[in-house]
Amino acid sequence: MRIAAASILAAVTDLALDPSRSVVRLHTFAEGLLARLAHDLELLCEGLSGKITGRDGGSGTASVEAPLRGFRVAGVLGKDGKVDPRGLSPTDQRDCLAKMIHDVFHARPDGVVRIEARAEGGSARVRIVPPNGKAVEAVVRPELSDEGGALRARGTFDVSLSAIGSDAVKGPMGAFRVKDLVKVSFDVLFTPGG
Repeated sequence: MRIAAASILAAVTDLALDPSRSVVRLHTFAEGLLARLAHDLELLCEGLSGKITGRDGGSGTASVEAPLRGFRVAGVLGKDGKVDPRGLSPTDQRDCLAKMIHDVFHARPDGVVRIEARAEGGSARVRIVPPNGKAVEAVVRPELSDEGGALRARGTFDVSLSAIGSDAVKGPMGAFRVKDLVKVSFDVLFTPGG
């Protein structure tokens, strides 16, 4: 059941993120002269933790942590939007993640990306804080729903890699590069009582 954000948040006290029923997906896209030979990818952020606190008047704050060691390559995105989990070898997946941690986040695998959100009315101001780099903000109009006292939030937004301080992510000899805008999709569930 989809209902207004203000009515859900007005009733919320503290809720904890349920990592087993939450998913954050990142979609990256290749561009450049030989982009046809490269892959668009879907990455998953696992091991999430966080909480949401409601306040009177329909506003609320949320904080989520995504550990870099919890990122994994789900697969190659096809033109039809389907994900092929066998599109990259395990070695290529490991190399992709190592490059992301080093070139995008300038961090070690124990780094954490922090997401802070403040909802007011029907929109939320989301602030992404990488382990090393610059914080960026986006405005999102999430879909909020009440699931028996739990709060589910779904939505999408784009993040600019250059805005967070990422190096340009390129293929061998610069044959292709990853587009600056990465699409972030979230479907997260916050439940009462942790």
